[in-house]
Amino acid sequence: MNFLKSENFTEPGGYRQILKVAYPLIILSASHTIMQFVDRQFLASNSTEDVAAALPGGILYFAMFCFFMVTINFTNALVAQFFGAGDMTSCVRSCWTGFYFAIFAGGLIVFFVPPLGKYIIQAGGHSPAIVSREIDYFMALAPSGAFMCMGAAFFAFFSGRGKTVYVAVVNTIGCALNILLDYLLIFGHWGCPKLGIYGAGFATSLASVFSFLCILIIFLSGNQELLPTRKYRAFRLDYLKKLFSFGTPAGIQVLCDVGAFTMVIFLVGHISDEALAATTITLAINQIVFLPLLGFADATSIITGQFIGMNKLNTAEKCAARAWRIVALYMCLAGAVYLIWPEALLKLFRPENKNAIEFGDILRDGAVLLALAGFYNFFDATKFIFMGALRGAGDTRAVMFIAISFSWGVMVPGVLLLIFVFKASVVTVWVFLSIYVVFESTMMLWRFRSGHWRKIEMVKRHPAESEVPVSRSDITI
Repeated sequence: MNFLKSENFTEPGGYRQILKVAYPLIILSASHTIMQFVDRQFLASNSTEDVAAALPGGILYFAMFCFFMVTINFTNALVAQFFGAGDMTSCVRSCWTGFYFAIFAGGLIVFFVPPLGKYIIQAGGHSPAIVSREIDYFMALAPSGAFMCMGAAFFAFFSGRGKTVYVAVVNTIGCALNILLDYLLIFGHWGCPKLGIYGAGFATSLASVFSFLCILIIFLSGNQELLPTRKYRAFRLDYLKKLFSFGTPAGIQVLCDVGAFTMVIFLVGHISDEALAATTITLAINQIVFLPLLGFADATSIITGQFIGMNKLNTAEKCAARAWRIVALYMCLAGAVYLIWPEALLKLFRPENKNAIEFGDILRDGAVLLALAGFYNFFDATKFIFMGALRGAGDTRAVMFIAISFSWGVMVPGVLLLIFVFKASVVTVWVFLSIYVVFESTMMLWRFRSGHWRKIEMVKRHPAESEVPVSRSDITI
């Protein structure tokens, strides 16, 4: 019971500090969860075909800009380590560098992504009713990617220093605005046009513009003597090289990961429209559990990065293990809810009108998919927490190789075989995906425990400070 000792709660990198940084990010994740849940429920009320089209259209949209988003978001890790090393000037310069790259990325997202995305959707092989809705949703969402990328550079200035409340407040207000706009534009209330699934995507784009403008104003409005955010705006090639050196592998990893998952979603659509709808609804429910995990992963990356910048590597290592324990307990409780009340959760997405897709089939398969989601969430917790710690340390190349090897070497070929050779059901596909997550998370844990990340130096650290040596029992998960 070493993990319940008082020092695990009170010392630097303890549960208390992790929760202090994580709770605004959890609130942020919860607001995104509520927003997407309401969005899917609105679409399900409008049409089951709409909610079936929302996942492939939405995940393709994210896949098309996630490389830029994740690369720019690595500014977060740079700021964390510079802040830990006491270099505030470099924190500011890192953010402006990320913003300048985001402007370039935004141009590519706005002008080149939409026609490519439309081509991919049309080649996806889904039914005509689903394809038309996927295209509408994708086209309406696409502009939001540019503003998310630009905002990410400035959000990193606050989150990287552990000031995650600013990030949570701005994004939570943005999510609330998104829900209101969903209500107005999907159904055509208060004199607005009834746009259906196109309105859902357009609402997200408008909310993204709002969030970007808010964080830009806050970034520029700080005390310029303490936080000179307007002084160090000049473009610096050395900071861009640092962002590319460590951020690009992270961007490639997420691009390949999300790209593989996008392909799997499109492949599930070849089983049946019912299978695609059941998968979409199950994942929409699971986001309630999953997105807070991302908040903990980001907090782990921030805190480990700060301690690495302070040259306190042992504390960084123990911090990652403590974050995992918190999330593992959370995932066990969530899994119990899935097993006890699956039908009640699934019926939240029952359409008001009779549709071409039979909801009874969705209810039957969805209960099994929720049970499987509860199982693999536990292992996803391991994957994302230790992946966050590795990113905070700058070990992004190893994360990239592990993710790509498993997603394209195991997941995609396995799903292809199951669907087109063995004619497997959606439940069988999900069983395979659950087993896949177990092995991938094990590899991510192995990489962290190998200690290679200790040899990576992203920024100039403080001189070595004395620390209590870390023991295996301290980092047992």
